[in-house]
Amino acid sequence: MMPLGRKEVRTELRITPAKVERVRYMQEELICPECRKDGDGTIVQAQTPAPLMPHSPASPSAVAYVMFDKSFASVPYYRQEACMAQLGLKLPRETMANWYIRCALEYFQPVYDRLHGLLLQRGVIHADETTCQVLREKGRAAESTSYMWLYLSGSDGLPPIVLYEYQAGRSGDFPKAFLDGFSGIVQCDGYSGYNKVEDVILAVCCAHCRRKFYEALPTERQKQLKLLDINSETEVKDIPLPGPEQMKSIIPAEIGLMFFNKLFFIEKGLKGMEPDLRKAKRLEKEPPVWEKFWAWVETLKPLGGSKLEKAVNYAINHRETLQSYLLDGRCELSNNAAERRAKSYAIGRKNSLFHTSVAGAKAGALVYSMIETAKANKLNVFQYLYILLLYMPDHKDDPAAVEILLPWSSFIKEHCTGLIDVETITPENKPQLPL
Repeated sequence: MMPLGRKEVRTELRITPAKVERVRYMQEELICPECRKDGDGTIVQAQTPAPLMPHSPASPSAVAYVMFDKSFASVPYYRQEACMAQLGLKLPRETMANWYIRCALEYFQPVYDRLHGLLLQRGVIHADETTCQVLREKGRAAESTSYMWLYLSGSDGLPPIVLYEYQAGRSGDFPKAFLDGFSGIVQCDGYSGYNKVEDVILAVCCAHCRRKFYEALPTERQKQLKLLDINSETEVKDIPLPGPEQMKSIIPAEIGLMFFNKLFFIEKGLKGMEPDLRKAKRLEKEPPVWEKFWAWVETLKPLGGSKLEKAVNYAINHRETLQSYLLDGRCELSNNAAERRAKSYAIGRKNSLFHTSVAGAKAGALVYSMIETAKANKLNVFQYLYILLLYMPDHKDDPAAVEILLPWSSFIKEHCTGLIDVETITPENKPQLPL
């Protein structure tokens, strides 16, 4: 038989599961024999990497693994404990929770504070809030409802920032305090608490108003209609507004939905434009839609207590703020960007159910902030958590180092945009920060 050549038969994917290693640090000690003769017993010790947590086996990679599973993959501690056992490691869930909380509060807070300061310098901020539960909070019952607030930068062309903040309630004083010093546009839903924020313009989400009209439709009709998504890749034909004769044959809730879908269709065509150009195009195409919408709303006399009445009242009560997005091309028609980040937290909440302590809730806000900001800046999330935990023990009090560890720095892009690497970049063999 003579070789005829080779041909590819198939391709396989092989996965190597995570592995756990025990690393022992040995410190060399030196003493001068001549000095020792003179009674000088001075001992010189070799320098060792600073521990992440003194007197603990916690390492940057181990804690990043716990944080990544808990807040990115939404795996509760008790499931992580079972998975760790399969890797040959007996790691109690209480220990994992302690690692998560202590490292987040100690090492992520300086980065969070810097991101907060930079966020307040932006022109547009999205804001939203979602519920959570904390079992042990002084002066409150375990069943009490608490809130995870979130704030993120708008479409301003600058590196995105996403921040979470835990608070015990839903008072407007919380966004007022968080946004103190900000003077721009706040994109939010129609919640009245945002009215307490000073020196800002509120831009109420049009998707919320559209949803009110959608909910006023009969259930069977809802199944036949779709809510136009600006980010959808599907091509959509132009949506004509109903004429006077057509309005007589269509129920009011569907007419209201058609007006908003028309606005979303126009916005889909403006996606990706420079802010100034998008503002100019909006002012050219969208005010006539709003004028017809308000003229139509004034003709309605909905039944008291009906869903249509709620939709109409919602629109009328937010008439000015629904159109605030027209003032700035960096604004969006909806607040969906914030709602998507609220969903990221809600998925984890569904699996873990609650925070045991206030410290746990605050630590969760810090970790979610690092994760979502890393995702928004297209970083490898695990690698970014790892790099932060690798360098912050030595540099948490150094503002220049914190600046280098922000998600968009050239150093972070170099080390956090590729695959996970915890083997060549280690506590004892890591590159120096370019300070």
